[in-house]
Amino acid sequence: MRKELQLILLSAVCLGSIACANEGILKAGKTPEATPAESPTPKNFESDLRAAKDAGYLFIYLMRRKDGGKIDYHDKLLLSSHTGVAKRRAASEDGLAYTIAGNEPLPEADLNALHQRFLISILKQDKQPANSAQNSATNSAK
Repeated sequence: MRKELQLILLSAVCLGSIACANEGILKAGKTPEATPAESPTPKNFESDLRAAKDAGYLFIYLMRRKDGGKIDYHDKLLLSSHTGVAKRRAASEDGLAYTIAGNEPLPEADLNALHQRFLISILKQDKQPANSAQNSATNSAK
C-alpha cells in the first residue's frame, strides 16, 4: 500500500512538472513586443458625429460643460439619468464633449435639466437617408 502511494505521488509530481510551462522556454526565440512611443490621439467630435450619422440615428446631441471643463463622474450620472431614450453615448475630445444619439428626441424636461450644466447642440436628420430614397426611386422605375 505504501509503495502504491509513493508511486502515485511520484506520478503526480512528474505530470505536474510536465504540465507547468517553463517561462524561459516559452520566451526563447521571441522578440519582445515594442510599446508604442506615442499615445493615441483622442477621439474628436467629428468622428463620433460621422459614426452616429452612419448608424442612421435621427437625433444627435453634443454636450459640453458650460465651464469648459472635463465631463466627470457626476456629469455622466446626470447625462445617463436624462438620456434614457438614447441608443449611443460616447465621450470625445479627451472627455470635453459627449455625443448622445438616438431615434427618439430627448424629452423637453430632460433637455431643460441638462441645459443647466451643459451647452447642447442638436442635430436632426431626415427620417429617410438619401441612399434609401434613391433605392426606392430606382425600384419603382423597374
